[in-house]
Amino acid sequence: MIINLWSTPRTGSNWYAKYLSNKYKLTIIPQFLNQFHFYNYMKPGYGDYVYEYENGCGYKKYYYDVLRRSIQSKIVGEQRTLDIESEENYRLSLLERHDAHKNPVLFYNHVMPMSTKSYEKLYYLADKNIFLYRKNLRRQLASYALAMGTKQYKPNKDNTVYSNVSVAKDIIYNLYKRIEHWQMLDKKDSEVVAYEDIDFDKVDIVKMPKKQNQLDPFVQLDKQTQDVILELEAKAS
Repeated sequence: MIINLWSTPRTGSNWYAKYLSNKYKLTIIPQFLNQFHFYNYMKPGYGDYVYEYENGCGYKKYYYDVLRRSIQSKIVGEQRTLDIESEENYRLSLLERHDAHKNPVLFYNHVMPMSTKSYEKLYYLADKNIFLYRKNLRRQLASYALAMGTKQYKPNKDNTVYSNVSVAKDIIYNLYKRIEHWQMLDKKDSEVVAYEDIDFDKVDIVKMPKKQNQLDPFVQLDKQTQDVILELEAKAS
């Protein structure tokens, strides 16, 4: 079995991927064909990504396990050798070899940046496609802006309240473009799930946060950032 979860950032997708994994007994392979993950590096002990290799950084390297007949991965602390096109072709070749009957899998991807070739390959290969979105555009954009501005991508356990957090306009526009792209995708014969309709307390998932940003992220941003979000919200209405 192959299930795809198609989303954009700040839609509860990490939690929902784990929920689907538990429900259908699937292995999660995250962002497998998202091009951002073809060239980035993880910073040690921080959880953030950088575009250029720095000492101590690493990346997730995929390979085919012959005995398991499945895609596997490991973190390697070295510089990448493949360009974006070569990395994509390599991952698509692994996908062709993966035995989904023996190894049921959930591919969880943000819909951009991704080539049409990769998207269609995964979409038509799957037994089930699930599209996850957020009804409240303002809240999604604000949540993203707050996370990017504070570098706090998970809920604050102490309910820290920020004020006047600012991010570059391009950062918010980039997410809006990805949301627009998600909206244009054909969802016929697919399942569409809204963040606001998820019962985050329905299933207890160990080490997974529940609904994020219980405190309104919009009011924690500065006026300039708020104005950008309001502009995009008006554009979408």
